[in-house]
Amino acid sequence: MSQTKESTPAPTLQSMDRGMRILELLAERPMRAKDLADALGSKWATTHRTLTYLRGSGYVRRDEDSGLHYVGRRMFSIGAAYLGNHALLNNALPAMRALADEMGGFVQIAERDGAFSTAIASVEPRTPADSITASSMLGRRYPLHTGARSQVLLAYADAEVVEEYLASPLEPLTMFSITDPQELRERLERTRRNGYAVTAQDVTVWSASVAAPIRDRNGEVVASAAAISYHEGGEHSAAAVRGIVDLARSLSHALGWRLD
Repeated sequence: MSQTKESTPAPTLQSMDRGMRILELLAERPMRAKDLADALGSKWATTHRTLTYLRGSGYVRRDEDSGLHYVGRRMFSIGAAYLGNHALLNNALPAMRALADEMGGFVQIAERDGAFSTAIASVEPRTPADSITASSMLGRRYPLHTGARSQVLLAYADAEVVEEYLASPLEPLTMFSITDPQELRERLERTRRNGYAVTAQDVTVWSASVAAPIRDRNGEVVASAAAISYHEGGEHSAAAVRGIVDLARSLSHALGWRLD
């Protein structure tokens, strides 16, 4: 009887989890196999085996010259499907474009992903400020204590999420980032009281942001709308705050939310 070539074994739950963690790490920055193994706390051979599977499936690509691994085009297709079928984004882009041009800054929608906020939509003004472009990219993640969009998402998260986050180290992105849990707690309380958050120079030293919550039909905060502009000192204008609050409210209405 002729022997047939064995098919690749189906991934176990453990190997699937390892693969997902690799993809999350590569979403942050390109990495070599050894660096990935160190970050995962796993053996090099095990990490290499998982990378081989991910490369063969198109989820990861490798630069042969540098040895760096990157997220592959198949992950782009999956991400594009998520955004393409997102109810919030179907109504958001025209209003985001209008506000970006009016304010001269980037306008974003972000969702909470664990301990981070992730931009799922980002619109730049027709005359963008080059210095804030890199920090405003689609898909860019930031810790929940940095930036107005993140602080809004943390402020309206469940109490146990907030307490767990406050108990963890608050690593700074700049010298202006909040690192004291009590200061962050007070900032979150002020955000809930005002209905919006404002920050300056805590993500990058040249940027400032204002953000407001987006609610679904049940009143749950599912995302934040944020405007990011070049920091010129002083407070955010009343027009900027009003513009982002109005945008967040209109997007909430599109999702079925009505203020009682």
